Amino acid sequence: MKKILILSTVTAISLFATNGSNLIGLGVESRALGGTGIANYTGAENALSNPALLGKTTNEKEFSFGGTIFDATVKVNTTAGNTENPADGTSKTSSQDKSMIPVIALSNRIDDNLVFGLGMYGTAGMGTDFRGDNVDATTGKVGLYNMRSSLMLMQFAPSLAYSKDNFGIGVSAIMQYGQLSIDYDAGAEPEMDNTKPNYMYPTKTIHVGNGPSQDYGYGYQIGAFYDINKDFTFAGVYKSAIDMEYKDQISQAALAFGYGSHAGALAAKSDHLEQPAEIGIGVSFNMDNITYTADYKTIKWGDAKGYKDFGWEDQDVLALGLKYNATDYWYGIGFNKANNPIPNNTDTTSVAGGTNTNGDTMNLFNYAMFPATITKAYTFGAGYTMSKNSSIAFAYMYATEVSDTVSGATVGVGNITTKHSQTATTIAYKFKF
Repeated sequence: MKKILILSTVTAISLFATNGSNLIGLGVESRALGGTGIANYTGAENALSNPALLGKTTNEKEFSFGGTIFDATVKVNTTAGNTENPADGTSKTSSQDKSMIPVIALSNRIDDNLVFGLGMYGTAGMGTDFRGDNVDATTGKVGLYNMRSSLMLMQFAPSLAYSKDNFGIGVSAIMQYGQLSIDYDAGAEPEMDNTKPNYMYPTKTIHVGNGPSQDYGYGYQIGAFYDINKDFTFAGVYKSAIDMEYKDQISQAALAFGYGSHAGALAAKSDHLEQPAEIGIGVSFNMDNITYTADYKTIKWGDAKGYKDFGWEDQDVLALGLKYNATDYWYGIGFNKANNPIPNNTDTTSVAGGTNTNGDTMNLFNYAMFPATITKAYTFGAGYTMSKNSSIAFAYMYATEVSDTVSGATVGVGNITTKHSQTATTIAYKFKF
């Protein structure tokens, strides 16, 4: 009887991702092929892309490890609020560091029909770091408020797949760990000093945020595949929403701009930030030595707690991949396209009866703190079998720069133009024994 135990581990730190806050692809081959994986069998990462495909496992024993270096470039230009002259704008590039994401994988076939899978993956994240200005909101010298944000998500997913003949189903129980941190300088106020005359009182920065908050959430994923013939696979998958609550993060960040500050203000923001539900279908087709694969899915940002409060909309994602298979090597290319889930918020409702509007405030948060605006990515990769028992593979992703301009006039920054691009390089080694 073949024995395969599937275990994949990814450690993630704050990063951006291509589809909203979600990473494109969950393994080296998936990433090389545009993030596909609903119908195309790629190995351990199928525990999260479609657990049913684990039923296609054929290797007896397998161990693999690798890592991804992820880098995002985010530049924000404003037309007002400069900390030297508030009539001028500010131009800053986020100093958020690169992310290193290691991967480990193993597998175990229970019998001819059942495969048990176990995966732990860094699946999503985003954040920026615009610190370094002397903020004084009382004089309009806000810069980018010294904003710093960090969201990271990791999912642990024991999975079970059943397959028979040309059909398979699978289910994953998902346990998710998340960490969110939001902080910024809201401005300055007099710092009372009874030893000095009033006009000599220094000022102190009003800082919002007191470190990260963590939470755990639970969800599930179900999937199925059907082999129409030996070369053509059709598959579908559904992943449930996973509710997360990060104490005093979103609520306190919003309160400083007036949300929930008094009875006449707009409602306070909740600390819930729900990972949205996803539904998708995919096809995979083999012709001679070439595999063609395509996925289409919808990510329900517009229904997710927290994201919908910030005006996010549902996102449709199309992923395409092409792979050439030879005896001892493969290479492939891919393309990923999605709509920007964050629209320009034009709501002119005053947040708390003062100057700042709901639309401009949400635009500042979305486009300076969490600009998950990437819409296109190009990928390629290759693998080489070094011996009977070992192989190595790599993948590279380039998400082309997008530029979006939204209004932030009533929060002191004029218009906000955010430019955003990404790269990711993945290398993995596989050993069979």
